Amino acid sequence: MPQIKISDVARAAGVSNSTVSRVLKGQKKHMRPETRERVLRAIEELDYRPNQVARGLVTGQTHTIGVVIPDVSNPFFGPAIKGCEDILFENGYNIFLCNTNENVDRERYYLDLLVSRSVDALAVWGSRVLSNELEAIVGDNIPLVTVELSHEPSTPNHICINIDNKGGAKAATQHLIEQGYRRIAHLSGPVGRITGQRRLSGYQKALEENGLEFDPVLVEKEKPSIRGGYQAMLNLFKRQSPDAVFCYNDLMAVGAIIAAQQLDLNVPNDLAVVRFDDITLASLITPPLTTIQIPQYELGKLTGELLLKYLQDGELHERSIWLPVELQVRASSVKRPFTKEQRQALLENLISYIATDLPDKADSTLDGLPTS
Repeated sequence: MPQIKISDVARAAGVSNSTVSRVLKGQKKHMRPETRERVLRAIEELDYRPNQVARGLVTGQTHTIGVVIPDVSNPFFGPAIKGCEDILFENGYNIFLCNTNENVDRERYYLDLLVSRSVDALAVWGSRVLSNELEAIVGDNIPLVTVELSHEPSTPNHICINIDNKGGAKAATQHLIEQGYRRIAHLSGPVGRITGQRRLSGYQKALEENGLEFDPVLVEKEKPSIRGGYQAMLNLFKRQSPDAVFCYNDLMAVGAIIAAQQLDLNVPNDLAVVRFDDITLASLITPPLTTIQIPQYELGKLTGELLLKYLQDGELHERSIWLPVELQVRASSVKRPFTKEQRQALLENLISYIATDLPDKADSTLDGLPTS
């Protein structure tokens, strides 16, 4: 069977070869939707499969995007990567997913590898490489979107999405103070990550604004996993007896709940718990956990959209974007009984999570459970 060429697709769709090429590149500018649909239909009917290597040599594009994340076992990244991949796939791009395992040398290795493989663009989440080094590795020709970075982008091809971690942490701690808690501990995440620094800063700011003294003894740093949260909670109670705890992320909050149960503490009567991120797994914990909610899928989708915009337009008009977060009050931090309206809102919120598709395998999340 003869190999199908671009000219065959163009003839079947009644368009020029260049129009087919633009569709394959994901370019929509100055193209009628019906024209694009006609080309896509011809591609499907003819079972046209472009030679990516040959096309890359001609066009200078490989239609591949490098995505670098710090911890593939963290369920936070599932919906986020799905949102990014969905929008890129719809526009004819594939992703190379690289897991750094929170290791800065491994991150440098993957960045060098992806650049050498001529990816069309890069998305880097929670980078531990300093921003000036990161920009030097990537250069100024490859579009770069970072999620959470310590410094403002300094190259025209770089845009950063920052989550309002400080504001969210401040809101979480403020909520606990308003509920009457005073000995508020913080289970902190990686010291070297800007996310952890900003969440710690927000926690401190809320204490300061409410006339409460910051006590370093109430801060316990551990790996941001279920096992880390469990161990951090046990370590904390060896020297202090907090009445509330603000956790760096959901996994640490789950570990904190397990530790609290082993210490025969009731949540929230003996210990209030508030978490950050709001992944599906942690939303099924009893009691339902108060959270600072990050729209994970939307965050990933925004990352993909920004990459596409640069690839299609050749420029980015913004250097940084701040993504807001939202406090969701649930049973783990409220001593007084919920009103009828609050119970109804909580029920609707939990139903929406249960309706969300869960991952096929949960083995990676179970790795954080304490062992006997």
